[in-house]
Amino acid sequence: MPVRNETLDFFDQVDESEIVENHINSVLKLEETQARALLSKYREIRGDLRDRLDSVKSGTFTAQQIRGVLAQVDAAIIAMNSSLKDGIVEGAEKSALRGVEDLLSEIRKFSQMFGGAVTPINLNVALVAQDAANFRINQYESSLDAYSEQLRSQITTQIANASLEQITMNELTGRMSKFFLGEEWKLTQIARTELHGVYNLGKMASMEEVQENYLSDLKKTLIHPMDGRTGADSKALARQNPIVDIDKPFIQKWNGKTYTFMAPPNRPNDRAILVPYRKAWDE
Repeated sequence: MPVRNETLDFFDQVDESEIVENHINSVLKLEETQARALLSKYREIRGDLRDRLDSVKSGTFTAQQIRGVLAQVDAAIIAMNSSLKDGIVEGAEKSALRGVEDLLSEIRKFSQMFGGAVTPINLNVALVAQDAANFRINQYESSLDAYSEQLRSQITTQIANASLEQITMNELTGRMSKFFLGEEWKLTQIARTELHGVYNLGKMASMEEVQENYLSDLKKTLIHPMDGRTGADSKALARQNPIVDIDKPFIQKWNGKTYTFMAPPNRPNDRAILVPYRKAWDE
C-alpha cells in the first residue's frame, strides 16, 4: 500500500505513487490497439478501391469517365464508413469499462493512501460503462460521417483536376493511392480522440454515481501525462490543477480563447484524464 508523504500535496502524492500514470499508460495502449484495428479496416477498403480503379479502361482520363470513377469512389467510401462504424462499438465498450474500473480503483487507492476509511462502493460496472459507451458512440459515428464526407469532397476535386489535366488512369490511381495513404493519420487521430472521450465519460459517469450514493464531497480534477508529446496548453492547465464539481465544466483561457469542457479530451490528441478528488485527501 502506498505510504503518504506529509510534505507533498494531493497532486504531488498522486504523481509520486504512479497510480494514475499506470492507468494513463494502460488506456493509451488500449486506444492504440483499437486505432490500429480501425486502420486495418480502412486499408482493406483502400485496397478494394485501387482494384476497382485498376479495372477501369486504361488510357487518358477523360470527362466521360468521371461518372464511373465517382461511382466507384462513392461505393468505396460508403463501404469504408460502414466497416469503421461496425468496428467502433467493441472499442468504445472496452474504453468505457476501463474508465469505470480505473475510477473505482483510484478512489480505493487514494482513500488508503491518504489515511481515510475505504468506503465500500457497489456500482453496476457493466451498466454504467454501457450507458457511457452508447452516449459517446453517437458522437464517434458523427465524426466518422464528417470525415467520410470530407474525404469524398477532396477526392471529387482530385478527379475533376485529373480530367482537366488529361492524365492517364494509371496516374490517377497512383495519386489516389498516395492520397489515401496520407489520410491515415486523420483516421488514427479520430479513433484515439473519440476512444479517450469514451474512457473519460466512463469515469465521469462513475463519479456521478459515487457522489450521489457514497461520497457527497467528491469532485473531479485532471492529470496530464508529461512527455515530449504534451502540448503547451496541457502543461499550462496542469500547472493550474483545476478542481471542479462533477456537474461543472473545466474552463481554460488559452491564447486569447476560452475552452469549456466537462471531461477530456478538449481537443484532438489531448491525453489528460479525469481523476477523483476529495478535500479530505489533500489535508
